[in-house]
Amino acid sequence: MISEEEKEQIANWGRTLKEDIFIRLVLTGDERSRTFQDFCETLAQIVPMINLNKEKDEDTKFPVIRIGNVAYQAIPMGRELEPFLMAMSGKGDDIQDISTSVQDKLLQVRIPAQLKIYIMPHCPFCPVLVKQLLFLAAACKTIKLIIIDGALFPETAASDKIRTAPTVLLDDQFHWSGTVQIENIVDMVLSRDPSKLSAPSLEAMFDDGGAIKVAEMMLDTGKIFPAFLELLIHQKWPVRLAAMVAFETIAEKNRSLIRHAIPFLWNSFSEAEDTVKGDILYLFGISGDTQLIPKLETVLNGAYADEVKEAAEEALESLK
Repeated sequence: MISEEEKEQIANWGRTLKEDIFIRLVLTGDERSRTFQDFCETLAQIVPMINLNKEKDEDTKFPVIRIGNVAYQAIPMGRELEPFLMAMSGKGDDIQDISTSVQDKLLQVRIPAQLKIYIMPHCPFCPVLVKQLLFLAAACKTIKLIIIDGALFPETAASDKIRTAPTVLLDDQFHWSGTVQIENIVDMVLSRDPSKLSAPSLEAMFDDGGAIKVAEMMLDTGKIFPAFLELLIHQKWPVRLAAMVAFETIAEKNRSLIRHAIPFLWNSFSEAEDTVKGDILYLFGISGDTQLIPKLETVLNGAYADEVKEAAEEALESLK
């Protein structure tokens, strides 16, 4: 897979390292995981200072290489190898001569952003843009960068309606194709409406222990973010738990605001799994909304599992 020339390039780069490097390889049930594992293990063999942490996550769709706030859903070879090596060694500030104005704007970023860039093999423009985006991710840790090989993962490219490379997506809402001005991307990162953040962006905040920060953002804007509601019924328990912490924080400080989440939760209740039903009922109990009492009584007297009825009874006690 890795050519002799690329192995020599990696070895020469490895000789410049002054400290160990830690990367995470997330393996899934996807058949492409083997290719990712072979690539990363070869890297670690060539450069002993690379510490490879392999973990299996059957709930995640695709394999990915994680380096801090950068994720590679790609096997970086050819022209993509150089920026990948720079990302591993944390030399983001040496990658590209970004203007002072962009650097100043990066210091103002407060709302986390998720940037995706779709690349293609043999694309001469992709590595240049990847380097620039790696600089942004190195200079601003609230920016999460995902680099995706559209040829290796055509289903992901199709779901994002990608037709050309390079293409950059911000929070799955804004996109740029072809020649991209980095300053335009940073301007959009700064000017976004936080209430329109995507679910993956909010989930990325949860990964960094930012559940309280998400709650404070909603309290400051006086809005329950639509994407946040999705996370309250997320299939993964850690994501759901973080969203529940944010819900609790809002309920403690502004019960009238948190009640805006109730219709969505009730509409989602009937189709939810029993464990999610129990969590929804718990949220009802701490919402302080006594108008939920009749609904909870219908659950208590309905054809539900014992644990669901128990959760309904506890929620009723909280509200009464």
